[in-house]
Amino acid sequence: MPNPKTLSERSRRDVRFHISVPIEYEKVYSIAKEKIVKKTVARDLSGGGIQFETDENIPKGIKLLLKIKMPKLGKFFTVNAEVTHSKKINSDVYDIGAKFLNISQEAKEAINMFYYINRFERKGPIGTYQK
Repeated sequence: MPNPKTLSERSRRDVRFHISVPIEYEKVYSIAKEKIVKKTVARDLSGGGIQFETDENIPKGIKLLLKIKMPKLGKFFTVNAEVTHSKKINSDVYDIGAKFLNISQEAKEAINMFYYINRFERKGPIGTYQK
């Protein structure tokens, strides 16, 4: 049986940060004949997953195709993800968490670079912390 501490450490090895970037998603195994792409904004992002709000309940286990835009880097990337949780926030908003299934090394590096660019803009160079 795996050591629980090891699993916990592994699940948090990627930098997670609050963010506001545009994303598009579609359900991979939708029974709809047309593909339905929805637009929203990511609220939390790491190399391992994403959190966003939407107007629909997406049950745990549903596979998604995500297109995440990184405006400050002038890039976007596409990744498959699986919903890990869906929580109703109010009558027409759901908080969705999803883990990435096949994120490329390039996409992980873009997420980390985006994190450090945002951190630098908020705090300034190391040693010059600004509130």
